[in-house]
Formats: sequence, C-alpha cells, structure tokens
Amino acid sequence: MQGSKRGERVLVLGDYRQTITVVRSLARAGYQVILGTGDPDSFTARSRYVAGRWHYEGSSAQHFLTVLEAWLRAERPEYVFTVGETPLRRVIGEADRFAPLAIWANADPGAVAACFDKRRMYALAAGLGVPSLPWQPFADAQSCRQAAREMGFPVVVKRKDSSAQVRERKALICDGPTALDAFLADIATDPDPSSLVLQKFGVGRRHNCHIAAADGRLVAFFQQKVLRTDEPDDTGIGVCGVSAAPSAALREYCERITRSLAYTGIGCIQFLVDEASGAVAFLEFNARMDSTAVLPYQLGYDFPLLALRLADYASKRAPCPAPLAAPYRAGRAYHWLYGDIRAWLEAARRSRSTPAALAAWALRSAWEAANSYHLTWELRDPLPTLYLYWRSYARHRAKRFLPQPA
Repeated sequence: MQGSKRGERVLVLGDYRQTITVVRSLARAGYQVILGTGDPDSFTARSRYVAGRWHYEGSSAQHFLTVLEAWLRAERPEYVFTVGETPLRRVIGEADRFAPLAIWANADPGAVAACFDKRRMYALAAGLGVPSLPWQPFADAQSCRQAAREMGFPVVVKRKDSSAQVRERKALICDGPTALDAFLADIATDPDPSSLVLQKFGVGRRHNCHIAAADGRLVAFFQQKVLRTDEPDDTGIGVCGVSAAPSAALREYCERITRSLAYTGIGCIQFLVDEASGAVAFLEFNARMDSTAVLPYQLGYDFPLLALRLADYASKRAPCPAPLAAPYRAGRAYHWLYGDIRAWLEAARRSRSTPAALAAWALRSAWEAANSYHLTWELRDPLPTLYLYWRSYARHRAKRFLPQPA
C-alpha cells in the first residue's frame, strides 16, 4: 500500500469494539488519530495511539449532526473514519452537507443505505443469483402465519436493519406455531411492526467475509467463521471464531453484490454455510468495519488502512490500491473475552445453564483466551483493556475500601 502523508489527522468517529483496532492501525501508519466518542468514560481513549479526543453528546440525531459539523469546520481533519452504524446512519442522511468537510473513509451513502436495509439486499441477492433463504416482509399477523407455514418451521423474526432488535435480541427464533403465535399476540405493542422481516431458519455456521472493493471490484477478501456467540442459539454477537480458507464461491457472491452497488470501501458480507451439505445462504451486508477486524489485521489484512487508501482513490488523491493477494493463515482464532464473561454472568444469573455447563464454559473460555487474538487486548497497548475491566468489574467494588470525602 502507498504510504500516508505523515501527520494527517483522522477523526475516528464512534467507540465500538473494533475502534481500538482502527486507532492502532492508523496511528502506526503515521496518521494523527482523534477519537470521536459519546462515552465520557471511554476505554479506547486510554490508548497510547490516541492523539486527541473529541467528546460529543449524541442524545439526538439532530444535535449530533450540529455539533459534528461545528467540530469539522473548526478542526478541519483530513479524514473521517466512521466506525459504527449509529453515527454512519446519521451522517449518510446528510451526505451533501458533510461531504465537503473531509475525506470520508466510508462507502458511497447510497450504497450504505441499500446495505442497511435487509429487504433490499435480499431482493438484490436473489436477482444476482446469490443463494438466500425464503423471506417475507411483515404485513399482518395472518399473512405472517401463512408465510411461516409455507416456509416451514423454524422461522426467524428480525428487523430490516441490524441497528434495531426484536425483544432485545438480534433475531427471534420461532420453532413452531405456538412460539410464533406468542410473538404475534404482542405485535400491537411493537414499536415498528413495518420493519419486521420473517425468514426461514437456516442451518449452519455464520461466515463473515471482510471485503474491500474499488468500483465494485474486490481488492481484498478475508473469510472467518463464527464458532460461538453471546446467545445460546447463536443469534447474538460472535465471541469466538477462526480464520477460514477463502471460498471461491463466497468470494464470487461477494463480488456480484459489490459490483451491482459499484461499491468502493470496506465492509463485511455474512453468509450461513451448512458444512454438512455445502448449502450457502446470504445473511446481510454490513457496510462498515466488522467488530472482529483485529483477526485480519493480525494476519496481514489491514482493513482500516485500506479504507483510507480507498477513500483517497475515491476522492482522486491517489491511484487504486493494489489488491491484497497474499495468503493468510487459516485456523487462527479470535476471542472476545469481555463479551464471553458478560454472557456467562448473564447465564448464571438467570439460571440458563447447569453448574456443570457453566464450569465447562468457563474452562473453554479460559482456553480460548490463552490461544487466540483478543478483540481489544494488546501487550504494546494494555491500558484500554485494563481500564475496560476495571471500569466494568472492579471499580465499584474498590470504592468500598477507598476513603470517602468528608
């Protein structure tokens, strides 16, 4: 990849699990990283690679956009790298307003908006010959029951986009008519029933394909398999996974999608793969940095830096970056210990698992933590993770033993 203009400033906007990987990558490449965070107690801000911090109050979309515009006009960073979905959704709705204020290391707003709508992407995938599961947008309870009978149980209920949940979950699995009827009985209280999608439940492992594309042509492809999530039914956030040898079929499906969108930028396209039958089903296209970006980063696929190179290309500052074709090691694992601990504590609190199962879980988590890349921990930059655990698990206990002000 071409070198950076040393000292150029990047506003890394959004404080998520993957933000620490973005910060470390760009700072090591010579950029001056300013962290934009809505968390006054941010663990990412403790990184040695953060050159400055901008704290914003994001209580409403309009207020966030107002303060962001004011900050960009005053500070004039060369780049903005929007990490998570919430700030990205807000900014793409005002693309004309913000585009002149910096170089944005994100895909075209129109392509991002399409990716955020699962219904549009399911229809697109079908038209491109990309395998996907049967689905239907929610209309009313009766049509939902009819569609479920035609698809066959189990079925999954989810929102049209990943930013919203169903009953505080990414997806709700209904294994039969009784479970579906129980959900539909409360549909009148749902805040946005028009956003619901009913889909046939698919069998298999989730495969996350980290991609980078220029005008729809893939310039990087990295595949990883999710082994466990923070939910017992595997509908949650991945806590453990491994790099997988790149599948020619999945790469082809990804490129069909990116070419149809004329996509320039990085993202993550998810598939469900049944390893017994070989069946594949498209799940979603996240037009942003994936939360497991540390795994490809550690294996030589630096997607944060590639995002800036593609932004330079899109803004005609530099030629298209050369494709990343070097093979990476398959079978290398990542582990999100913090998320695994939270899921374990929740299972213990709600008696979701037996004592024996909890003990086995703890041992497995300890083994994975000792033999995997961590989503946040790094020996060269230990303070963010140490502070995260202090903030979450130790600080309130330590206060009991500290002298209190008179």
